[in-house]
Amino acid sequence: MGNERVLLVEDSRDLAALVYEALEDAGFEPDHAADGEEALRLARSASPPYDAVVLDVGLPRINGFDVCARLRGEGFRAPILMMTAQGCAEDVVRGLEGGSDDYIVKPFEMRVLIARVRAGIRRYLCMPDHAGVVRSPALTLDLNRHQVSVARSGGQFTITPLQTRLLEMLLRHAPRVVTRHELEKALWSDDERPSADALRAHIYQLRQLMDKAGAGGMIQTQGKRGYCIEAPACD
Repeated sequence: MGNERVLLVEDSRDLAALVYEALEDAGFEPDHAADGEEALRLARSASPPYDAVVLDVGLPRINGFDVCARLRGEGFRAPILMMTAQGCAEDVVRGLEGGSDDYIVKPFEMRVLIARVRAGIRRYLCMPDHAGVVRSPALTLDLNRHQVSVARSGGQFTITPLQTRLLEMLLRHAPRVVTRHELEKALWSDDERPSADALRAHIYQLRQLMDKAGAGGMIQTQGKRGYCIEAPACD
């Protein structure tokens, strides 16, 4: 990741200056809008499109909720991170239901904000495209053909539909640890009730296939918490 374009929408001049500088220092190319109307204008005209939007809730002219809803309604797919006041649970719920990907509560540490923006962009880059393909620098997963391509070795292999869903979950959330509960919920319905070792068995089989194709060691076990794809997969 590098030189991604980020639109910062914040009406407080002092906070905007601090966030703008932090984004620049982190290697992003930020633009700034001081109100919702300007944010929409910049987002609609940006070429290439923004890779992420950092959006305050309380904005002049058009508030952050409406900006988010309008962008999503117009097909804007990149991550939107909303900044909300401390203790405003209603803002969090409304923002997520309106299409934002994440939120951060003021006051916040700049390093946390930067980490959230990076994680959002990483997940976005690993989302399936219109052809049903999830891409990362290390792996390409074809959701329709259930086929995996490994960038560093050129190897390819076919996996089962269940393994496809499993690998998709790990890629889309990389490098975050995906808990066993999250994976089991995504792979099986409540009625199926898999055995305690079912997930572990599928992880093992997927690792074996990846090892043979030159992608060994990429799926990491994080104690009792769950599993993750090591950072280089989507970094």
